[in-house]
Amino acid sequence: MSFFAELRRRNVIRVAGLYVVSAWLLVQVADVLLPVFEAPAWVMKVLVGLLAAGFVPALIFSWVFELTPEGLKREHEVDRSSSIVDHTARKLDVAVIALLLCIGALLVWTNLRSPEAGRETARTDAIAAPGANAVAPADASPATIIDKSIAVLPFADFSQGGDQSWFADGLTEEILNALARTPDLLVSARTSSFKYKGSALDIPQIAAELGVAHVLEGSVRSGANRVRVTAQLIRAADGFHLWSQTYDRDTADVIGIQEDLARKIATAMQTSMDPQALADMAQVGTHSVEAYQAYLRGVADGNASDPKSAQAAYDQFEKARALDTGFAAAHARAANYWLTQLDPTLTTSAPLDVPPEAMREKFRERIDLAIQHATRELDRLESRALKAMLDLRLRESIELRHRILEIRPADRESLGALLDLYTRTGEAEAMRAPLDKVWSLAFERAEFANLSLNYAHRGPDRVRAADQAIELARRWWDDEANLYQAHRALLWDLRVDDAREVLDRLLEITTQSQWSSIPPARQASAEGRCDEVERLLDALEPGDIPQRWHLLQLLGRKQEAVALLMPLEQGGYLQALAGFLSYRHFDPTPFPSLMRVLEREKVQRPPPIELPFACRPRGSGS
Repeated sequence: MSFFAELRRRNVIRVAGLYVVSAWLLVQVADVLLPVFEAPAWVMKVLVGLLAAGFVPALIFSWVFELTPEGLKREHEVDRSSSIVDHTARKLDVAVIALLLCIGALLVWTNLRSPEAGRETARTDAIAAPGANAVAPADASPATIIDKSIAVLPFADFSQGGDQSWFADGLTEEILNALARTPDLLVSARTSSFKYKGSALDIPQIAAELGVAHVLEGSVRSGANRVRVTAQLIRAADGFHLWSQTYDRDTADVIGIQEDLARKIATAMQTSMDPQALADMAQVGTHSVEAYQAYLRGVADGNASDPKSAQAAYDQFEKARALDTGFAAAHARAANYWLTQLDPTLTTSAPLDVPPEAMREKFRERIDLAIQHATRELDRLESRALKAMLDLRLRESIELRHRILEIRPADRESLGALLDLYTRTGEAEAMRAPLDKVWSLAFERAEFANLSLNYAHRGPDRVRAADQAIELARRWWDDEANLYQAHRALLWDLRVDDAREVLDRLLEITTQSQWSSIPPARQASAEGRCDEVERLLDALEPGDIPQRWHLLQLLGRKQEAVALLMPLEQGGYLQALAGFLSYRHFDPTPFPSLMRVLEREKVQRPPPIELPFACRPRGSGS
């Protein structure tokens, strides 16, 4: 008898099959349960090691021993005429088949419950008949969810002192940024996902509100020299854990944790990137743990919208740059701080004893280092685009944003930048392609809806923009930022009643913000209540340049609006002044520095248009 035939007779092959199938199931169960109990990563490694180590002994055991009616005996002690190996073989076959059927049923059930199987149609007729509550939300099916979409929720801080939130937030954002580099993966914006920090809502509801098919959640527990990071990738449709991992390592391994997390999540999402590309995508950009920790502190501090937090973030980025002079991301973040300070109308800027030209020099120094040390072409292009905007090289900025979109077609930042650039140059027709792109994603993703609402009414078709605003206002009825933009888009087409419905809803859910006076002032102006606009203007702080400018425009007090911005011209704050080019009713001709930029860039903006919902200026008659 051949050796292979003897293996079959002694059921060694059947035992091997049963062992492999049973071990696979055990690993899957452990993969789900171990993170629940916050078991350290070595537990899974030990389990896999033990199962692998036990495979050969199991085969040797099945070769040496045979099951008989009297129990286990050595094979050579069994009388073959009374052997029951055939009976044992049938039992082993049944066991293997049963396990395989269970696995097959599990896989079928998983596929049937996947987002593709349970999708509902996306959009209902959103524009109701006139007078029939046109904007208020209807009982509509949710938008079609793109399968390769994910939201990264803020990791919870489970540290004993509760003082590691900076690490949890910074780690979350860097994982989010790494995943955002994957071309075919839609990642919910930080501003959207961080709204759910500490939320008690369940995962399916959060995913539905964010318009994503998957959610990553996790926790951080950090001590003096150890850090434990737990993460779970959850499919929102059925709550199934697609992947989970627990890292229990020395603090010095924090860089490896982040890189490994981003790479494994992208792999679990079945992206089109090859392993090497995924590894490049996940790279942190530094090998210095101290530099990386300073950088994470800066990322966490930099998300607040006040000058003190912005300064604290900058200090951390400067520390990270000093610790690792090749840390491109730290250079880029530090550079962006100075670009922000060049616009004193922003809430994150603060009066500094630094002249604008010195700020520009600090920006150039840091952004050049970011470009020099960038290891990814996408990062290099983004830094080059920021540098082009410093000198308002609009044409170069447009070209660079197009190149970024070739690498990552759904890059929200570049789509927004491109739309903003085209509004500055007044090229409405060029806005069609990026507007179509953001509209295609506006029902799934709140941040793309915001882009559509923000820029569509500035494009070539104001009526279509208002129609879309009604649809998106119904889809995002609980989103303050989108209702703000929808309200404006409706007023540009003089749909005053529809705008009133949106404003009423906005005032129900709004929080105090930098722009809180503008929507009521716009509505009052459109309804002819100009005294109300005057009252709102008088209530504003004298230094609130953006809101004062908008309300002066509503009141037709254009000379005052020009005078309000003239200190930006005289003080050399060209970046701040250029931001007003985004408004079609802004007239750049009183500002020589802006006119020189437009001439250099060969921009021929159309003449400024009148606000259709503005009050009539005093002394103009009726």
